[in-house]
Amino acid sequence: MIRIRSKQIEDKVIPLFGKDEMNLVEFPFGPISNTRVKTMEVEHETFDRMLKRPVVRKMLITGSDAFGLPRPIDDQVLVGMKLLTHETGYRSRTVDFSRYYLCKSIGWPPDGRAYRRLEESFDRIAGTTLKFKNAWWDKGEQEWKSKTFHLIEEVNLCSRDRLDRARAVSGSAEQRLCSFVWTEVIWKSFQDGFIKTLNMELFRRIGQGRRREVPLRLFRILDKRFHHNPVAKFDLRRLAVGTLGLCPTYSPSQMARVLDRAAKWLCDCDYLQEMWYGTEKGTAMIFFRKRIEPRLPKQSRKSAVTIESTNDQFKSWLASQQEDELLAGETTALEIGFGSDFERRIVQEERSNGTPLLQSRRIRQEYVRRFLEVKAGASAN
Repeated sequence: MIRIRSKQIEDKVIPLFGKDEMNLVEFPFGPISNTRVKTMEVEHETFDRMLKRPVVRKMLITGSDAFGLPRPIDDQVLVGMKLLTHETGYRSRTVDFSRYYLCKSIGWPPDGRAYRRLEESFDRIAGTTLKFKNAWWDKGEQEWKSKTFHLIEEVNLCSRDRLDRARAVSGSAEQRLCSFVWTEVIWKSFQDGFIKTLNMELFRRIGQGRRREVPLRLFRILDKRFHHNPVAKFDLRRLAVGTLGLCPTYSPSQMARVLDRAAKWLCDCDYLQEMWYGTEKGTAMIFFRKRIEPRLPKQSRKSAVTIESTNDQFKSWLASQQEDELLAGETTALEIGFGSDFERRIVQEERSNGTPLLQSRRIRQEYVRRFLEVKAGASAN
């Protein structure tokens, strides 16, 4: 069994970067809220370019009778497990580790409470079955597959009694390492390179938030989407339920509140610049723009200026409007069924709550602005 000399050595090498498996970013590893149910099913409807038609990709996640479905903290442990695997150079499916180093890597204080949380988390991870129906991308064979599997097949956690006995025998304070073993399916994806770099320093910073569960999942999916473009867009419901794991019975306003709070925290952590809502072909959409770092290439600077200018124009337009005129336009828009069902429900809920339009969320303000622009265009013709 491998040993680590001291905690001081581990403290000096807390990792700055890890890796994330990209299939596991697209779907939620369990619900956000605690639940008594032992199964969770989510689906993504998307357009298959090869088949040239819409397809539905599903994932069914089943927890064990004893431990139930995974919880949001298990996401953090999984990220830490993938980081540990990356640091080994992907030499073996069996990964040795110390609980102390794993906790430090994901930003947990390495104490007795954290060690208990780790053990409970490993129990849930090992007892969970994932079923991907035409939803698991096999990078090596370049095709979508159906797979049913567990993420890990064995866990060896060193108990305190065992550690104390080993110390009594050896007279040393060295730590005995724990270990886990990945299953073949997830290991093949690692070997095929279907992974992306994850900024662990930022991950730990986001994880310090009071309500960190949604921001951490949102950060991981956005980090994947931002690889090619600083602006990412999603079908709002698919993101909220199908990727972040929010309750499917949430109302549109509840989803928006959760996403608003998560985006604000990512902005506070200097990752996001802004978030806004819109519609495409009658579907409610949500957009995110990554914070642009200084000293960007010329083309990136032009894009940033364009987007910032658009945002300033909206603020200037809003400041020039009268509340009563906007409300009149909003009432007309609702009466004729303008916009998507999602937008109308958000507007109706804010109206029933008595929220002034000029103080409401941007999705409502954009709804009225779009209607007034369409109305003005029709009058001009």
